[in-house]
Amino acid sequence: MATQRAQNAGKEWYSVSVETVRGMGLLLGILVLLAVGWFVYGGYERRSQERDAAQVIAETQELIQRLQSEEKASSFGQEYEAAWKSFQEARTDYSAKRFGPALKKAKWSYGVLASILDALALPGSTGQAQFISVQGGVEYRRGDGGDWEEARSRVSLRPGDYVRTADRGSAEIMFGDGTLYTVRPNTQFIVSGGNASGGAAEQSIEMDYGWVDLATAQKPSNVKTPGAMAEVKQDSEGFVAVDKDSNRGRFGALRGGIKLSTKDGLTREVGALQQVVQTGGLLSEPIPLPDQPEPVEPADNLALDLDRVQRLALVWQPVQGATRYALQVSRNHLFVDNVIDVENRARTRATLGVRGEGTFQWRIAAYDREGVQGPWSKPRKFRVASFKSGGGEKDNTPPELELEDVKSYGSIFIVLGRSEPGSRIEVNGELVKPEADGSFNKTVQLTKEGWSFIEVKARDGWGNETVRRHRVFVENP
Repeated sequence: MATQRAQNAGKEWYSVSVETVRGMGLLLGILVLLAVGWFVYGGYERRSQERDAAQVIAETQELIQRLQSEEKASSFGQEYEAAWKSFQEARTDYSAKRFGPALKKAKWSYGVLASILDALALPGSTGQAQFISVQGGVEYRRGDGGDWEEARSRVSLRPGDYVRTADRGSAEIMFGDGTLYTVRPNTQFIVSGGNASGGAAEQSIEMDYGWVDLATAQKPSNVKTPGAMAEVKQDSEGFVAVDKDSNRGRFGALRGGIKLSTKDGLTREVGALQQVVQTGGLLSEPIPLPDQPEPVEPADNLALDLDRVQRLALVWQPVQGATRYALQVSRNHLFVDNVIDVENRARTRATLGVRGEGTFQWRIAAYDREGVQGPWSKPRKFRVASFKSGGGEKDNTPPELELEDVKSYGSIFIVLGRSEPGSRIEVNGELVKPEADGSFNKTVQLTKEGWSFIEVKARDGWGNETVRRHRVFVENP
Protein backbone atom coordinates (compact mmCIF):
# COMPACT_ATOMS: atom_id res chain seq x y z
CA MET A 1 0.00 0.00 0.00
CA ALA A 2 1.08 3.58 -0.50
CA THR A 3 2.74 5.42 2.32
CA GLN A 4 1.02 8.25 4.22
CA ARG A 5 2.54 11.40 2.74
CA ALA A 6 3.03 14.63 4.61
CA GLN A 7 0.74 17.56 3.83
CA ASN A 8 3.40 20.15 3.10
CA ALA A 9 6.99 20.32 1.97
CA GLY A 10 8.33 20.57 5.50
CA LYS A 11 6.88 17.17 6.29
CA GLU A 12 8.25 15.17 3.35
CA TRP A 13 11.10 13.77 5.47
CA TYR A 14 8.71 11.40 7.21
CA SER A 15 6.13 8.88 6.10
CA VAL A 16 4.05 6.10 7.64
CA SER A 17 4.10 2.68 6.08
CA VAL A 18 0.81 0.80 6.17
CA GLU A 19 2.66 -2.49 5.95
CA THR A 20 4.21 -4.17 8.92
CA VAL A 21 7.90 -5.00 8.95
CA ARG A 22 8.44 -8.14 6.91
CA GLY A 23 10.90 -10.84 7.74
CA MET A 24 12.24 -11.93 11.08
CA GLY A 25 15.75 -10.92 10.08
CA LEU A 26 14.81 -7.31 9.43
CA LEU A 27 12.67 -7.18 12.57
CA LEU A 28 15.51 -8.57 14.66
CA GLY A 29 17.91 -6.03 13.19
CA ILE A 30 15.60 -3.14 14.07
CA LEU A 31 15.11 -4.43 17.61
CA VAL A 32 18.87 -4.74 18.06
CA LEU A 33 19.38 -1.16 16.88
CA LEU A 34 16.66 0.08 19.21
CA ALA A 35 18.19 -1.79 22.12
CA VAL A 36 21.62 -0.35 21.38
CA GLY A 37 20.16 3.15 21.18
CA TRP A 38 18.34 2.69 24.45
CA PHE A 39 21.35 1.49 26.41
CA VAL A 40 23.73 4.06 24.92
CA TYR A 41 21.51 7.07 25.32
CA GLY A 42 19.21 5.96 28.14
CA GLY A 43 21.66 7.04 30.81
CA TYR A 44 22.09 10.44 29.19
CA GLU A 45 18.33 11.00 28.97
CA ARG A 46 17.84 10.08 32.62
CA ARG A 47 20.55 12.52 33.67
CA SER A 48 18.97 15.15 31.46
CA GLN A 49 15.58 14.60 33.11
CA GLU A 50 17.23 14.80 36.52
CA ARG A 51 18.81 18.15 35.65
CA ASP A 52 15.52 19.50 34.31
CA ALA A 53 13.63 18.48 37.45
CA ALA A 54 16.28 20.05 39.69
CA GLN A 55 16.16 23.27 37.68
CA VAL A 56 12.36 23.62 37.78
CA ILE A 57 12.27 22.79 41.50
CA ALA A 58 14.86 25.51 42.15
CA GLU A 59 12.90 28.01 40.02
CA THR A 60 9.69 27.12 41.85
CA GLN A 61 11.44 27.66 45.18
CA GLU A 62 12.39 31.15 44.00
CA LEU A 63 8.75 31.98 43.23
CA ILE A 64 7.67 30.67 46.65
CA GLN A 65 10.19 32.95 48.34
CA ARG A 66 8.95 35.84 46.23
CA LEU A 67 5.31 35.20 47.19
CA GLN A 68 6.17 34.98 50.88
CA SER A 69 7.08 38.67 50.78
CA GLU A 70 3.84 39.67 49.00
CA GLU A 71 1.28 41.02 51.45
CA LYS A 72 -1.69 40.37 49.16
CA ALA A 73 -0.74 36.76 48.43
CA SER A 74 -3.10 35.59 51.17
CA SER A 75 -6.05 36.33 48.85
CA PHE A 76 -4.90 33.33 46.79
CA GLY A 77 -4.61 31.03 49.80
CA GLN A 78 -6.18 27.93 48.22
CA GLU A 79 -4.18 28.27 45.00
CA TYR A 80 -0.95 28.80 46.94
CA GLU A 81 -1.61 25.77 49.15
CA ALA A 82 -2.25 23.58 46.09
CA ALA A 83 0.99 24.79 44.47
CA TRP A 84 2.92 24.25 47.72
CA LYS A 85 1.59 20.71 48.04
CA SER A 86 2.58 19.89 44.46
CA PHE A 87 6.04 21.41 45.08
CA GLN A 88 6.54 19.25 48.19
CA GLU A 89 5.48 16.14 46.25
CA ALA A 90 7.93 17.08 43.50
CA ARG A 91 10.78 17.27 46.02
CA THR A 92 9.76 13.90 47.50
CA ASP A 93 9.71 12.29 44.05
CA TYR A 94 13.08 13.83 43.22
CA SER A 95 14.63 12.44 46.42
CA ALA A 96 13.25 9.01 45.48
CA LYS A 97 14.81 9.41 41.98
CA ARG A 98 11.38 9.53 40.31
CA PHE A 99 12.53 12.37 38.08
CA GLY A 100 9.68 12.24 35.55
CA PRO A 101 6.85 12.74 38.10
CA ALA A 102 9.01 15.27 39.96
CA LEU A 103 9.40 17.37 36.81
CA LYS A 104 5.68 17.25 36.00
CA LYS A 105 4.58 18.30 39.51
CA ALA A 106 7.20 21.04 39.74
CA LYS A 107 6.10 22.50 36.39
CA TRP A 108 2.47 22.54 37.51
CA SER A 109 3.40 24.26 40.77
CA TYR A 110 5.55 26.78 38.92
CA GLY A 111 2.69 27.66 36.54
CA VAL A 112 0.23 28.30 39.37
CA LEU A 113 2.70 30.42 41.35
CA ALA A 114 3.65 32.48 38.30
CA SER A 115 -0.04 33.11 37.60
CA ILE A 116 -0.54 34.34 41.17
CA LEU A 117 2.41 36.73 40.86
CA ASP A 118 1.09 38.16 37.61
CA ALA A 119 -2.39 38.55 39.11
CA LEU A 120 -0.94 40.48 42.05
CA ALA A 121 0.95 42.74 39.66
CA LEU A 122 -2.32 43.79 37.97
CA PRO A 123 -4.81 45.23 40.50
CA GLY A 124 -8.39 44.15 39.98
CA SER A 125 -7.45 41.23 37.75
CA THR A 126 -8.11 38.38 40.19
CA GLY A 127 -9.59 35.33 38.57
CA GLN A 128 -7.71 35.97 35.32
CA ALA A 129 -6.06 33.36 33.14
CA GLN A 130 -2.76 33.32 31.25
CA PHE A 131 -1.43 31.85 28.04
CA ILE A 132 1.15 29.25 29.07
CA SER A 133 2.16 28.14 25.57
CA VAL A 134 1.05 29.10 22.07
CA GLN A 135 1.46 27.28 18.77
CA GLY A 136 0.37 28.57 15.35
CA GLY A 137 -2.44 31.07 14.85
CA VAL A 138 -3.86 32.13 18.24
CA GLU A 139 -5.44 35.54 18.97
CA TYR A 140 -7.18 37.30 21.86
CA ARG A 141 -9.36 40.39 22.16
CA ARG A 142 -10.10 42.67 25.12
CA GLY A 143 -13.90 42.68 25.33
CA ASP A 144 -16.32 43.33 22.47
CA GLY A 145 -14.73 46.56 21.27
CA GLY A 146 -11.04 45.66 21.21
CA ASP A 147 -8.83 44.63 18.31
CA TRP A 148 -7.67 41.05 17.83
CA GLU A 149 -4.05 40.68 18.92
CA GLU A 150 -1.52 37.87 18.52
CA ALA A 151 -1.34 35.70 21.64
CA ARG A 152 1.97 35.08 23.36
CA SER A 153 3.09 33.15 26.40
CA ARG A 154 2.41 34.93 29.72
CA VAL A 155 -0.23 37.28 28.25
CA SER A 156 -3.01 37.68 30.85
CA LEU A 157 -6.73 37.18 30.18
CA ARG A 158 -9.53 38.80 32.17
CA PRO A 159 -13.29 38.29 32.29
CA GLY A 160 -14.83 39.43 29.00
CA ASP A 161 -11.76 38.65 26.88
CA TYR A 162 -12.13 36.54 23.73
CA VAL A 163 -9.78 33.78 22.58
CA ARG A 164 -9.77 32.15 19.15
CA THR A 165 -7.52 29.70 17.33
CA ALA A 166 -6.99 29.27 13.61
CA ASP A 167 -6.95 26.07 11.58
CA ARG A 168 -3.39 25.31 12.76
CA GLY A 169 -3.45 27.09 16.09
CA SER A 170 -3.52 25.76 19.64
CA ALA A 171 -2.75 27.09 23.10
CA GLU A 172 -2.50 26.13 26.76
CA ILE A 173 -4.21 28.53 29.18
CA MET A 174 -3.97 28.28 32.96
CA PHE A 175 -6.42 29.90 35.37
CA GLY A 176 -5.44 31.18 38.79
CA ASP A 177 -6.85 28.10 40.54
CA GLY A 178 -4.65 25.74 38.51
CA THR A 179 -7.25 24.67 35.92
CA LEU A 180 -5.43 24.04 32.65
CA TYR A 181 -7.20 24.44 29.31
CA THR A 182 -5.80 23.11 26.04
CA VAL A 183 -7.52 24.96 23.21
CA ARG A 184 -7.63 23.02 19.95
CA PRO A 185 -7.70 24.50 16.40
CA ASN A 186 -10.79 26.36 15.13
CA THR A 187 -12.10 27.32 18.58
CA GLN A 188 -13.52 30.53 20.04
CA PHE A 189 -14.66 31.30 23.58
CA ILE A 190 -15.05 34.12 26.11
CA VAL A 191 -13.39 34.17 29.53
CA SER A 192 -16.21 34.75 32.03
CA GLY A 193 -15.98 35.44 35.75
CA GLY A 194 -18.10 34.14 38.60
CA ASN A 195 -18.61 35.16 42.19
CA ALA A 196 -15.35 35.73 44.04
CA SER A 197 -14.69 33.41 46.95
CA GLY A 198 -11.55 33.92 49.01
CA GLY A 199 -9.86 36.04 46.36
CA ALA A 200 -9.99 34.27 43.00
CA ALA A 201 -13.21 34.26 41.00
CA GLU A 202 -14.91 31.08 39.93
CA GLN A 203 -13.25 29.95 36.71
CA SER A 204 -15.48 29.59 33.66
CA ILE A 205 -15.64 30.15 29.92
CA GLU A 206 -18.43 30.53 27.38
CA MET A 207 -17.74 28.58 24.20
CA ASP A 208 -18.99 29.80 20.83
CA TYR A 209 -17.57 26.83 18.90
CA GLY A 210 -14.61 24.45 18.77
CA TRP A 211 -12.99 22.05 21.22
CA VAL A 212 -11.23 22.46 24.57
CA ASP A 213 -9.59 19.90 26.83
CA LEU A 214 -9.33 20.83 30.49
CA ALA A 215 -7.88 19.49 33.72
CA THR A 216 -9.12 20.92 37.01
CA ALA A 217 -7.25 20.95 40.33
CA GLN A 218 -8.68 22.07 43.66
CA LYS A 219 -11.85 23.63 42.22
CA PRO A 220 -14.44 22.77 39.57
CA SER A 221 -14.61 24.76 36.34
CA ASN A 222 -17.68 25.72 34.32
CA VAL A 223 -17.94 25.61 30.53
CA LYS A 224 -21.07 27.17 29.05
CA THR A 225 -22.06 26.26 25.49
CA PRO A 226 -25.02 27.42 23.36
CA GLY A 227 -26.91 24.28 24.43
CA ALA A 228 -25.75 23.34 27.94
CA MET A 229 -23.72 24.14 31.04
CA ALA A 230 -20.94 21.74 32.01
CA GLU A 231 -19.47 21.73 35.51
CA VAL A 232 -16.19 19.84 35.35
CA LYS A 233 -15.68 18.63 38.90
CA GLN A 234 -12.51 19.21 40.87
CA ASP A 235 -9.52 16.97 40.12
CA SER A 236 -11.03 15.91 36.78
CA GLU A 237 -10.02 15.76 33.14
CA GLY A 238 -12.46 16.17 30.30
CA PHE A 239 -13.33 17.81 27.00
CA VAL A 240 -16.09 20.01 25.59
CA ALA A 241 -16.74 20.31 21.85
CA VAL A 242 -19.30 22.46 20.00
CA ASP A 243 -20.06 22.21 16.28
CA LYS A 244 -19.96 25.69 14.76
CA ASP A 245 -22.90 25.19 12.38
CA SER A 246 -25.35 23.06 14.38
CA ASN A 247 -24.36 23.97 17.99
CA ARG A 248 -24.37 20.22 18.69
CA GLY A 249 -22.21 19.54 21.73
CA ARG A 250 -20.07 16.70 23.08
CA PHE A 251 -19.03 16.45 26.71
CA GLY A 252 -16.59 13.78 27.85
CA ALA A 253 -14.87 12.90 31.11
CA LEU A 254 -11.54 11.08 31.05
CA ARG A 255 -11.00 11.24 34.80
CA GLY A 256 -13.32 12.42 37.58
CA GLY A 257 -16.68 13.60 36.28
CA ILE A 258 -18.87 16.29 34.70
CA LYS A 259 -22.33 17.50 35.69
CA LEU A 260 -24.42 18.67 32.71
CA SER A 261 -27.59 20.75 32.65
CA THR A 262 -29.71 22.48 30.01
CA LYS A 263 -31.82 25.62 30.35
CA ASP A 264 -34.91 23.35 30.27
CA GLY A 265 -33.77 21.62 33.46
CA LEU A 266 -32.50 18.35 31.95
CA THR A 267 -29.39 17.02 33.73
CA ARG A 268 -26.81 14.26 33.23
CA GLU A 269 -23.89 12.93 35.25
CA VAL A 270 -20.89 12.02 33.08
CA GLY A 271 -18.52 9.55 34.70
CA ALA A 272 -14.93 8.64 33.88
CA LEU A 273 -14.48 7.39 30.30
CA GLN A 274 -18.00 8.46 29.31
CA GLN A 275 -19.43 11.11 27.01
CA VAL A 276 -22.83 12.73 26.48
CA VAL A 277 -24.04 14.25 23.21
CA GLN A 278 -26.27 17.35 23.28
CA THR A 279 -28.63 17.98 20.36
CA GLY A 280 -30.90 20.98 20.76
CA GLY A 281 -32.40 20.77 24.25
CA LEU A 282 -31.81 17.02 24.55
CA LEU A 283 -28.96 15.17 26.26
CA SER A 284 -28.12 11.58 25.36
CA GLU A 285 -27.55 8.88 27.93
CA PRO A 286 -23.86 8.50 28.89
CA ILE A 287 -21.92 6.62 26.21
CA PRO A 288 -18.75 4.67 27.12
CA LEU A 289 -15.47 5.85 25.62
CA PRO A 290 -12.71 3.47 24.46
CA ASP A 291 -9.83 3.05 26.89
CA GLN A 292 -6.61 5.00 26.62
CA PRO A 293 -4.01 3.09 24.53
CA GLU A 294 -0.69 2.18 26.13
CA PRO A 295 2.48 2.72 24.02
CA VAL A 296 4.89 -0.25 24.03
CA GLU A 297 7.87 0.81 21.96
CA PRO A 298 10.06 2.65 21.45
CA ALA A 299 10.85 3.68 25.01
CA ASP A 300 10.23 7.30 25.89
CA ASN A 301 13.06 9.74 25.00
CA LEU A 302 14.74 7.27 22.65
CA ALA A 303 17.67 8.81 20.74
CA LEU A 304 18.26 7.58 17.18
CA ASP A 305 21.39 7.89 15.07
CA LEU A 306 20.25 9.02 11.62
CA ASP A 307 23.33 7.45 10.04
CA ARG A 308 22.44 3.98 11.36
CA VAL A 309 18.63 3.86 11.58
CA GLN A 310 16.32 4.42 8.61
CA ARG A 311 13.09 3.00 10.08
CA LEU A 312 11.37 3.22 13.45
CA ALA A 313 8.48 1.00 14.56
CA LEU A 314 5.81 2.53 16.82
CA VAL A 315 3.93 -0.16 18.74
CA TRP A 316 1.05 0.06 21.24
CA GLN A 317 -1.19 -2.29 23.19
CA PRO A 318 -4.58 -3.12 21.59
CA VAL A 319 -7.68 -1.58 23.18
CA GLN A 320 -10.65 -3.86 23.75
CA GLY A 321 -13.48 -3.06 21.34
CA ALA A 322 -11.38 -0.75 19.16
CA THR A 323 -11.80 -1.06 15.40
CA ARG A 324 -9.17 1.50 14.38
CA TYR A 325 -6.63 3.92 15.81
CA ALA A 326 -5.56 7.51 15.26
CA LEU A 327 -1.83 8.26 15.19
CA GLN A 328 -0.15 11.64 15.46
CA VAL A 329 3.55 12.51 15.24
CA SER A 330 4.48 16.14 15.86
CA ARG A 331 7.37 18.48 16.48
CA ASN A 332 5.45 20.23 19.30
CA HIS A 333 3.68 19.05 22.46
CA LEU A 334 0.37 20.62 21.39
CA PHE A 335 0.24 18.39 18.28
CA VAL A 336 -0.44 21.19 15.79
CA ASP A 337 0.56 21.05 12.11
CA ASN A 338 1.60 17.43 12.60
CA VAL A 339 4.17 15.51 10.61
CA ILE A 340 1.87 12.47 10.72
CA ASP A 341 -1.89 12.68 11.33
CA VAL A 342 -3.95 9.62 10.39
CA GLU A 343 -7.15 8.09 11.81
CA ASN A 344 -7.41 4.74 10.01
CA ARG A 345 -4.74 2.53 11.53
CA ALA A 346 -6.25 -0.95 11.76
CA ARG A 347 -3.16 -2.49 13.37
CA THR A 348 -1.39 -1.63 16.60
CA ARG A 349 1.89 -0.66 14.97
CA ALA A 350 3.19 1.72 12.34
CA THR A 351 6.60 2.03 10.72
CA LEU A 352 8.16 5.46 10.22
CA GLY A 353 10.69 6.19 7.52
CA VAL A 354 13.34 8.33 9.27
CA ARG A 355 14.68 10.98 6.90
CA GLY A 356 15.90 13.95 8.94
CA GLU A 357 16.92 15.33 12.33
CA GLY A 358 14.64 16.68 15.01
CA THR A 359 12.76 16.01 18.25
CA PHE A 360 9.32 14.46 17.90
CA GLN A 361 6.40 13.34 20.05
CA TRP A 362 3.82 10.70 19.18
CA ARG A 363 0.50 9.51 20.58
CA ILE A 364 -2.44 7.29 19.66
CA ALA A 365 -6.20 7.11 20.36
CA ALA A 366 -8.71 4.32 19.84
CA TYR A 367 -12.06 4.39 17.98
CA ASP A 368 -14.93 1.98 18.71
CA ARG A 369 -17.41 0.49 16.22
CA GLU A 370 -19.64 3.59 16.41
CA GLY A 371 -16.72 5.89 15.57
CA VAL A 372 -16.38 7.27 19.09
CA GLN A 373 -12.83 8.37 19.89
CA GLY A 374 -11.30 7.66 23.27
CA PRO A 375 -8.58 9.63 25.09
CA TRP A 376 -5.15 10.12 23.61
CA SER A 377 -2.32 8.14 25.09
CA LYS A 378 0.38 9.89 27.07
CA PRO A 379 2.83 11.29 24.50
CA ARG A 380 6.20 9.70 24.03
CA LYS A 381 9.23 11.47 22.62
CA PHE A 382 12.06 10.40 20.34
CA ARG A 383 15.01 12.30 18.95
CA VAL A 384 16.79 11.90 15.65
CA ALA A 385 20.31 13.23 15.16
CA SER A 386 23.34 12.52 13.01
CA PHE A 387 26.38 11.57 15.08
CA LYS A 388 28.69 11.15 12.10
CA SER A 389 31.62 13.57 12.18
CA GLY A 390 32.08 15.63 9.06
CA GLY A 391 30.29 15.04 5.80
CA GLY A 392 27.97 17.37 3.96
CA GLU A 393 28.30 21.06 3.15
CA LYS A 394 28.64 23.35 6.16
CA ASP A 395 25.69 25.61 6.91
CA ASN A 396 26.92 29.13 7.75
CA THR A 397 23.51 30.62 8.57
CA PRO A 398 23.07 31.55 12.27
CA PRO A 399 19.96 30.13 13.91
CA GLU A 400 16.89 32.30 14.41
CA LEU A 401 16.42 33.56 17.98
CA GLU A 402 13.48 35.58 19.27
CA LEU A 403 12.94 36.89 22.81
CA GLU A 404 9.16 36.87 23.17
CA ASP A 405 8.93 38.30 26.68
CA VAL A 406 10.96 39.03 29.82
CA LYS A 407 8.82 39.18 32.98
CA SER A 408 10.25 41.13 35.92
CA TYR A 409 9.68 40.35 39.62
CA GLY A 410 12.22 42.56 41.36
CA SER A 411 15.44 40.59 41.09
CA ILE A 412 13.81 37.59 39.39
CA PHE A 413 13.21 37.53 35.63
CA ILE A 414 11.36 34.95 33.53
CA VAL A 415 12.76 34.81 29.99
CA LEU A 416 10.58 33.37 27.23
CA GLY A 417 11.76 32.89 23.67
CA ARG A 418 11.99 30.70 20.63
CA SER A 419 14.76 29.42 18.39
CA GLU A 420 15.17 26.82 15.68
CA PRO A 421 14.37 23.26 16.84
CA GLY A 422 17.54 21.44 17.82
CA SER A 423 19.49 24.57 18.76
CA ARG A 424 21.51 24.75 21.98
CA ILE A 425 20.15 27.55 24.19
CA GLU A 426 22.04 29.35 26.97
CA VAL A 427 20.70 32.13 29.21
CA ASN A 428 23.43 34.01 31.07
CA GLY A 429 25.72 31.05 30.49
CA GLU A 430 23.28 28.43 31.83
CA LEU A 431 22.08 25.69 29.49
CA VAL A 432 18.31 25.63 28.87
CA LYS A 433 16.44 22.65 27.46
CA PRO A 434 13.97 23.92 24.81
CA GLU A 435 10.69 22.31 23.81
CA ALA A 436 10.41 20.27 20.63
CA ASP A 437 9.24 23.35 18.69
CA GLY A 438 12.24 25.43 19.84
CA SER A 439 10.39 27.48 22.49
CA PHE A 440 12.03 27.89 25.89
CA ASN A 441 11.67 29.63 29.24
CA LYS A 442 14.19 30.28 31.96
CA THR A 443 14.04 31.95 35.38
CA VAL A 444 17.06 34.16 36.12
CA GLN A 445 17.90 35.84 39.43
CA LEU A 446 20.25 38.83 39.39
CA THR A 447 21.81 40.08 42.62
CA LYS A 448 23.35 43.42 41.57
CA GLU A 449 20.86 46.27 41.84
CA GLY A 450 20.37 48.72 38.97
CA TRP A 451 20.58 48.21 35.24
CA SER A 452 21.92 44.91 33.94
CA PHE A 453 21.70 42.62 30.91
CA ILE A 454 20.31 39.15 30.28
CA GLU A 455 22.18 37.44 27.48
CA VAL A 456 20.64 34.62 25.44
CA LYS A 457 22.63 32.51 22.97
CA ALA A 458 21.42 30.00 20.38
CA ARG A 459 23.93 27.68 18.69
CA ASP A 460 23.12 25.21 15.91
CA GLY A 461 24.82 21.91 15.09
CA TRP A 462 27.33 23.61 12.79
CA GLY A 463 28.51 25.98 15.52
CA ASN A 464 26.71 29.05 14.15
CA GLU A 465 25.62 31.34 16.97
CA THR A 466 23.03 34.07 17.49
CA VAL A 467 23.15 36.32 20.58
CA ARG A 468 20.40 38.54 21.99
CA ARG A 469 20.88 40.91 24.95
CA HIS A 470 17.97 42.36 26.93
CA ARG A 471 18.45 45.30 29.32
CA VAL A 472 16.66 44.96 32.68
CA PHE A 473 16.44 46.90 35.94
CA VAL A 474 17.09 44.90 39.11
CA GLU A 475 15.30 45.80 42.34
CA ASN A 476 16.20 43.71 45.37
CA PRO A 477 13.41 43.46 47.97
